[in-house]
Amino acid sequence: MSDEVIVVLNSSRFGQGNPQLGEKLMVSFLESLADQSAKPRAILLYNSAVVLATSQSPVSTQLDTLEKMGVEILVNEQSLSFYNLGSVRTVGQPTDMATMTERMLNAGLVVKP
Repeated sequence: MSDEVIVVLNSSRFGQGNPQLGEKLMVSFLESLADQSAKPRAILLYNSAVVLATSQSPVSTQLDTLEKMGVEILVNEQSLSFYNLGSVRTVGQPTDMATMTERMLNAGLVVKP
């Protein structure tokens, strides 16, 4: 096990409450990650969270900033295909679930807000 921190997002919104609030909270969360001195090694996006890596996303700027800071953005290929978003992905690297699973199992800490 390593000391890597991995953030795992499975939704385009933060939390289960009001959708508009959830979208605003996701923006705040990703901005806060960029402002921290300690960064996660990677952010894994699957299920509806893959929409965050597209041009339509309200957080594409935040993810792009994090990626430029050295945070890997891994986007699940199966989810991209399911939601037909492969052609509009603007940030991150497509990857399979086996790779995502391996990254989570080998991380020192998995953060799933």
